[in-house]
Amino acid sequence: MVPANGRTFSVQFQDPNAQKREINVYLVQDSRKVLKDGLLKRSKRRWSPLPFNIIENDVQPFPKDVELIASDSSATRSVYYTISGPGVTEEPVGVFSVEMKTGMLKVNKAVDRERTPQFVFQARVFDRYTNQETDLPLPITVNVDDVNDNAPTFTGLLQFTVLEQSKAGTMVGMVNATDIDERGTDHTKIRYSLLSGTNLFYINPETGVISTKTDTLDREVNDKYLVTVEIRDMNGALNGLFNTATATIVLGDINDNPPTFTKTSYDVKVKENQGEGLILRIPIEDKDLVKTPNWNTEFVIQKGNENGNFRIERDPKTNEGLIYLIKPLDYEKTKNLKLEVLARNQAELSGTTAQWMSIPVDVSVVDEDEGPEFTAPTVLFTVKENTPNDTLIGTYIAVDPETKSSAGIKYYKVSDPASWIKVDESTGQLKIANNIDRESHFVTNGVYNVTMKAVDASHASSQNGTTEC
Repeated sequence: MVPANGRTFSVQFQDPNAQKREINVYLVQDSRKVLKDGLLKRSKRRWSPLPFNIIENDVQPFPKDVELIASDSSATRSVYYTISGPGVTEEPVGVFSVEMKTGMLKVNKAVDRERTPQFVFQARVFDRYTNQETDLPLPITVNVDDVNDNAPTFTGLLQFTVLEQSKAGTMVGMVNATDIDERGTDHTKIRYSLLSGTNLFYINPETGVISTKTDTLDREVNDKYLVTVEIRDMNGALNGLFNTATATIVLGDINDNPPTFTKTSYDVKVKENQGEGLILRIPIEDKDLVKTPNWNTEFVIQKGNENGNFRIERDPKTNEGLIYLIKPLDYEKTKNLKLEVLARNQAELSGTTAQWMSIPVDVSVVDEDEGPEFTAPTVLFTVKENTPNDTLIGTYIAVDPETKSSAGIKYYKVSDPASWIKVDESTGQLKIANNIDRESHFVTNGVYNVTMKAVDASHASSQNGTTEC
């Protein structure tokens, strides 16, 4: 017995793909009444079939019966049926048809649910003799049931980066995939798996998140991994459709390798009094990623440069250390300098117990014959005018800076404008050669200048000095 307000219940069944389905059934009381003439009559708009279902990609032969469309007026009259709308007279045209006499709805061709998941069109019923409509038009709904005919596909780039030596369990990236079959069914329930690289990486089968499986990933051993990812629908069942693709995992660099020297020490010779310039290149090796702070080297002279004779900098192209002489060296003061050069990166070390390294650089100063030096650049002698010739007014001598001796040095005049002075070339003694006149135009502010030259006979080198009279 159906109550006045009707009754609703559900029927569960399996489709050809073994998918569980459910359909709701609505029962209502028969609204037909028996008239005196024995005919049945029904209120208009009461013919109301449930939504019909067809399976997508159904196979031949066609056409196939779907369901009867029956109007209550067919019980009292001879009627015929027509349908129109999308899937019938509108695109996609000709999918459905109806047997005019019986009202049997038929499907005439295979349907792709991913293109048209539902059809809604109109059914109409007419009296065969009068062609008058015996009922109001009825909307017909046909739902297209999904079959698993689409494999899942990857979306987005499969390119990821993770730092070397990351802890096990560190997220590398997420694989994204989609399936255009019906949502909420196993047809679109995707499972993720790795077909390679499983000793190093792990993928969450439900979320597609790839994580590290070890903390031993070393960029300097292998900077890139190619792993094969599979996505399979039907929740990963063997009968599920699948696709595979290659994911690229690049290892990011950390500064786990300090710069190292190619030699254990360096020796370099520098001439005394040598001008500024490059005196040594120090090559460096570093396994970290080139042209990054993990590879770029900074050099420091830790010892031996207390007087500031040197500076060190980095060659930006080769990463070498460049030692420059910036202050001349004096052999007589310093014959040898022992430098200690430290090499470090711009970035701090991490993921390693290694330390920054240093190297000794032995700088030898090469002696040069510098020529004699006068005891003073300028010497002042006081002389009265009209002093007799051959009068000794003083001695202006030079010494060899290496031997501190004056032996073998010769003295000569370079400039004596009035020829008032003569020089003893062996001793450096200065004597009056001609009458000195204080009022002479050669005298400026009471001072007469004589320039002398001291020559080291053995090396033919010389220095100048000035005497003032």
